[in-house]
Amino acid sequence: MKKVKWILFSFLLIGGSLLLQSCLDDDDNNDYNSLAITTIKVKAGQDYYFALDDGKKMLPGDTTSINNYLVKDGQRAFVYFNLLEEKKEGYDYNAKVQYIENILTKSVIPMDEQTTDSIGDDRINIVDMWLGGGYLNIEFQLFGTQNIQKKHMLNLVRNERQDAPQEDADYINLEFRHNAYDDTPAYLGNGFVCFKLDNIDTTKKGFNIRVNTLYNGIKQYKINMDTSTASLNASLKAYTEQTIPVK
Repeated sequence: MKKVKWILFSFLLIGGSLLLQSCLDDDDNNDYNSLAITTIKVKAGQDYYFALDDGKKMLPGDTTSINNYLVKDGQRAFVYFNLLEEKKEGYDYNAKVQYIENILTKSVIPMDEQTTDSIGDDRINIVDMWLGGGYLNIEFQLFGTQNIQKKHMLNLVRNERQDAPQEDADYINLEFRHNAYDDTPAYLGNGFVCFKLDNIDTTKKGFNIRVNTLYNGIKQYKINMDTSTASLNASLKAYTEQTIPVK
């Protein structure tokens, strides 16, 4: 399959399922009709399926286009596919998978006095943010280069420092942190990252996310527990090539 340069897609909420359409490749020829944000679920060995954020399951019934894909349980990914007519018991969808683009997938980590410097606090913007599939999903913008030796690090942290500010007690307070490792801020790049939300206090209203933004200093963003993929913007740019390397 030709390398995808960039795509512009719209979210279609069909029967509660999040499907995305309108894809472009280098030659502007579509090899697939649909795109979904999913979580890879490994059953046994290399057998796996895609868990959609609405709880439905999609079987990769035809994987001839992605024979070399390395399966990892819990990996978030953009999946480009065509639906197959043949139904499979136990699955809501059966698909011919054309391409899988992994999304940086991480866990929430603690930050204390010893780890503050390594975690960093370089500037970064949140373009969009939503809850889905048991993850906090973030589209971000940051400045940098394509120098693979200067791979930026992103983390979502619980501030456990003794001098941590006391934020809204009704929300789970987290910080979206960025370490640019002194990379030159040559140009603006976009990307996506997903953070697994384990052992969350469901009595809280939601999340309060602290961010050191590109242009407006420290800002706080609130996202409520009842926020779902249905509240996403009508359209969104997604880059299957990470313009600035991150980890």
